[in-house]
Amino acid sequence: MKTSNLISNYKKATIEMMLLKLLSEQDMYGYQLSQELKKRSNQNYTILEGSMYPILYRLTDEQYISFYEKKVGVRQTRVYYHLEDSGRTYYDGLLQSYRDFSELIQFLLDSTEGDIYEKEINIKA
Repeated sequence: MKTSNLISNYKKATIEMMLLKLLSEQDMYGYQLSQELKKRSNQNYTILEGSMYPILYRLTDEQYISFYEKKVGVRQTRVYYHLEDSGRTYYDGLLQSYRDFSELIQFLLDSTEGDIYEKEINIKA
């Protein structure tokens, strides 16, 4: 697998978590979400709208986020997304799973024969 494919797979696996992270800080509209990730990552983490909006729609359907429209200017309306309490709980769970899995992977990369990971985590592939 090429490195670019690997990075693409990592991004696909983390987009949801990154969007929820930003929404945990404040309500944002779609373009604002993508630009904030781009800015914070120094242009290294970009999300195409075609990838982002289906995730936002699914999170809305699952009631983890909600949305509202806000008029800006005379003719323009922006759709802002808001993290609900159930979404915050979901985000916290995703974040903990990510941290547990990252810790396990780091252990495995650093381990040698005979090393055993002592912490029990619930990660099934």
